[in-house]
Amino acid sequence: MIKAVIFDIDGVLLDSFEANLKFFDDLLRKFGHTPPTREEYKGLVASHMKAIIKQFSKLESEDDIQKIWIEGRDKKEVPYPSHLLNLPNNLEETIKILHKDFILGIVTSRERSGIYKIPQLASLEKYFKVTVAFEDTNDHKPHPAPLFLAAKKLNIKPEECIYIGDTETDLKAARSAGMKAIIFSKEIFKDAHAQTVIFSELPEIIKSINL
Repeated sequence: MIKAVIFDIDGVLLDSFEANLKFFDDLLRKFGHTPPTREEYKGLVASHMKAIIKQFSKLESEDDIQKIWIEGRDKKEVPYPSHLLNLPNNLEETIKILHKDFILGIVTSRERSGIYKIPQLASLEKYFKVTVAFEDTNDHKPHPAPLFLAAKKLNIKPEECIYIGDTETDLKAARSAGMKAIIFSKEIFKDAHAQTVIFSELPEIIKSINL
């Protein structure tokens, strides 16, 4: 029996591709480095900010990488372009419906400090009982550790959870954790329990999995 529905943020609760691409372009250029192209970033959407900084700055000094990462985290001089974020149709209405029947949570590779500073997520915070961010675990997706932590914080078994993500990384993490996996993507993932590109279909999909 499914008791909890856990969401990834990027690619699921938010279409953040354009915003993230612009942010990394601004951040890396500020420090004199070449940012990823659109095609290069497509393969990195599930990566943590520090990994992207390290790859494209080609810096070897952890102190130098840390300097860029701190600016990226704090966004004092390089603001995050929230205006480029898009929401799935019927996002809040669907979250409200799911909240009536399930415990809701988030597992993301984003830094905790910036999650609910995003205007489009701030109004949804009240619906999520747990939020597991990048810094909460030593191991990260596709390792199941973040999903195990979310289940532990919710005091339920991993097999009583569904994880909704949009990448192979999310699918591997969910399956390794023993959770059901729904993929929110146009790409075909044959090992997912279900997938869709219509957010409002999630309650019915989860109901069918829960039978």
